[in-house]
Amino acid sequence: MKAIVFVLRGCPAGCLGAYGNEWVGTPHLDRLAAGSVVFDRHISDRPDPAAASAAWLGGGLLESLRAAGARTVLVRANHPDTDGPVWYYAGWAEVFDARPEADDDSPLDALLRDLPALLDRFAAEEHALLWVETDRLLPPWDVRQDIFEAYLGRGDDEEEEEGRTTAGDEDDEEAEGDEGEEDEDEEVDSESDAEEEVEAADEVAEEPASSDPRSPTPDPRPAIPPWSDPPTGPFDAKDPDAWEWLHSTFAAVVTALDAELGQVFEALKARGLDQSAAWVVTSDFGYPLGEHGQVGPHRPWLHTELVHLPLIVRLPGAAEACRRVTGFTQPPDLAPTLRDLFGLPADGMSLLPLARGAAESTRPHAVTSLELNGASERALRTDEFAFLLPLAVPEGEAREPLLYDKPDDRWEVNDMRARKIDQADELERELREEAK
Repeated sequence: MKAIVFVLRGCPAGCLGAYGNEWVGTPHLDRLAAGSVVFDRHISDRPDPAAASAAWLGGGLLESLRAAGARTVLVRANHPDTDGPVWYYAGWAEVFDARPEADDDSPLDALLRDLPALLDRFAAEEHALLWVETDRLLPPWDVRQDIFEAYLGRGDDEEEEEGRTTAGDEDDEEAEGDEGEEDEDEEVDSESDAEEEVEAADEVAEEPASSDPRSPTPDPRPAIPPWSDPPTGPFDAKDPDAWEWLHSTFAAVVTALDAELGQVFEALKARGLDQSAAWVVTSDFGYPLGEHGQVGPHRPWLHTELVHLPLIVRLPGAAEACRRVTGFTQPPDLAPTLRDLFGLPADGMSLLPLARGAAESTRPHAVTSLELNGASERALRTDEFAFLLPLAVPEGEAREPLLYDKPDDRWEVNDMRARKIDQADELERELREEAK
């Protein structure tokens, strides 16, 4: 057995098409998900990079695999400032350096350049684990201007086109209206739309400047640069310009990462690793983008953008493709699942029975906790509610317990605690019992 794990640090589930995102283009990851098992409610137990690393390798995973004759390889495709703790690199049979170099065009250039030789060796192994980590989605972001512009102001362009449609005499209006009706009948998914915009931007960038005097005059306004390094801290979500600037930048980075992963996936398929290996895509935490008033890991407020993580498992030969698992799962489940894949005792909750439709999750709920910058919070998620309980709040800041209806309030916008105080009190008692 061979297994390949991709850790996309900072990736929230909500930015991927497989988890319902209709705006950001992730066609390669979406195609992967279509041939995989998607775990819909994968909730972090502690959304912190070091804690996630400890959970993934829990129970002596690397030692168990080594004793079973499996070779373990860690590929570091991250910047030095996001390195894990020293112990994290100690147990691997090989640590492969694919970290970005100063003159690379993209943070993943070194990975794409060096991975083929590594894959040739990996494919020849009978039993092996390949673990690939990237911090591509953590700022400061490397953002291509053309992809960023493909996202920025998309709504404005549509409004301008609608305005032009209403101009002219009555006959023109009727003709254009007919054309508009035909356009409305055509359904184009958001991924294809994003891909076409990025491709169009590429074509424009490659065209030589025209000397034709009839050519339109270039726009004299300076291009808006991406917000490549937003400060960690409070954010005014009511500022529409800042919101669009930030989210368009992140969308561009996600789309670029998706394209680069697409190249990696093709390299795996070229070596038959889509048939002989299981693939896993997951993350350690979701990077907050101002949804609840903060950018990055500023406070440990356990909203969905921070704790809801992707978990996509592609079994060899795309077995169980298109299956979705709705039960709660958490990062500590990954190590038992990998042990199970390699034929070892799981020593925990393996997700393979869930992936094969042979069992359902035994978790009635998911508990999350985090301490950060002098604050702490615990959260309990059930089929019906998400309850967030602050335990320590910095002086001068306001933070009360919060209750959200699930699954209706996906983005956790409407606090229902005042209206459902009995349910909130019961969840608080249950959460405090869990902490004992």
